[in-house]
Amino acid sequence: MTAQNQSLSPFALLLLVAGQLLPQIDFSIVNVALDVMGSALQTHESGLVLIVALYALSFATLIATGARLGDRYGRKRIFMLGIIGFGITSAICGFATSITAMLAGRLLQGVFGALMMPQILATIHATLTGERHSRAVGIYTAVAGLSVAFGQMLGGWLVSANIAGLGWRLAFFINIPVCVLILAFGSMVIPETKADHQPHMDISGSALLALSLLCLLIPVAMGQHWPYLWLLLPGLFPAIYWLWKTETRKEAANAQPLLPPSLFKTPLLLIGLTGEIAVTLTYSGYIFITAFCLQSQIHFTPMQSGNTFIALGLSFFAGSLLSKPISQRLGHFINFNVGCVMTFAGFILTIGLFRLFGQNLQAYDFLLATALIGFGNALMITAAFRIALTHVTQRHAGETSSLIVTLQQGCFALGTAAVGAMYSATLSQGYQAAITSATGGLCVVLLLIGVYIFTRRPRQVTPVSPANATAMTD
Repeated sequence: MTAQNQSLSPFALLLLVAGQLLPQIDFSIVNVALDVMGSALQTHESGLVLIVALYALSFATLIATGARLGDRYGRKRIFMLGIIGFGITSAICGFATSITAMLAGRLLQGVFGALMMPQILATIHATLTGERHSRAVGIYTAVAGLSVAFGQMLGGWLVSANIAGLGWRLAFFINIPVCVLILAFGSMVIPETKADHQPHMDISGSALLALSLLCLLIPVAMGQHWPYLWLLLPGLFPAIYWLWKTETRKEAANAQPLLPPSLFKTPLLLIGLTGEIAVTLTYSGYIFITAFCLQSQIHFTPMQSGNTFIALGLSFFAGSLLSKPISQRLGHFINFNVGCVMTFAGFILTIGLFRLFGQNLQAYDFLLATALIGFGNALMITAAFRIALTHVTQRHAGETSSLIVTLQQGCFALGTAAVGAMYSATLSQGYQAAITSATGGLCVVLLLIGVYIFTRRPRQVTPVSPANATAMTD
């Protein structure tokens, strides 16, 4: 990698981490404002689902493309472009007076977030070595874990503070001064880096991936209100087939496809990807539907809703730190299943809380349930990531990491849409029945995939090669 002989200063790292927080916090900050946003924008549950899901969808589709753009045209340049776009689209969301404007803003937010995010870790890798590199990667990982709790808390405080009467709009406007500060100083202190080679841009692959995700997401999210949208679902199969054939042809021609089909022949990769599906799909669905039910049915304030998930964020951070030593002792497969059991217990406990306390629920009632889910998810996601990369060669480590991130964000959108649809479909029977069916559906998914992972575990723990260990850390 070309770094123009510049090293990343602590202040430059701080600016990159601030940029990292923007798209990650915006995944969770909206959840604590769902009810008031729905009233202001005059939309139902499906509209709120799309506010969350379209952001994740565009982020998922373009994250690998964003990485290649940075490698090709300069990571600092693409990072700054992402910052400018993210600030502008945050303003669009903040000023939105209709669900159409909000959805357009969220879709574009995901696009510019996908331009920003890959450049951060790539810049760290290109400009730092040794202990400074390890410390910077540790900071990056810690911020990723804490952003969950921080986003919920910040969103709750901003909406409840209602500064200048802006209410939920502050959840978006808060991004703008951060973007301005990064632009003002980042151009001076962040070094420009590029890859040593010019990567190909897989535009057709990105377009077909987006088409496939939309054919699945839109019917699931909106089909209950507009049944004709289910006609999109049969289009999923030809879209996936077309994507597979296109990527196969490009790989045969050494044209660097977005999703190299040969990766799916790698031992353990499909098992790891299945684990990633379990984690992201159930986690996103749980966060969305619990926050929405608490606000719309139990009448939690945004502040109370945000505080409900503090233990989840903190325990996720702790689990991220402890997952590696636990995996070294028990193995990745057992580590995943331990996390699976903890998360399952947290889901069941959440159902019990809604049924037992109902309208008398308080934020602190969820401490144990959310702590179990946060810690369990951290064990599952890191174990699944390591399983997926166990037999991946160093040459394909970057592509596999991009594939995992793409899958995670796609499942984030799908999990939100599916659980939102299930909740909406059963709400006529009462919110307790609706939250039971929605969270119960997550339990079923978790149980099935947990059993699948458990039955695929090796007799002995497979040691991870140094090359792959580096790939995992990266």
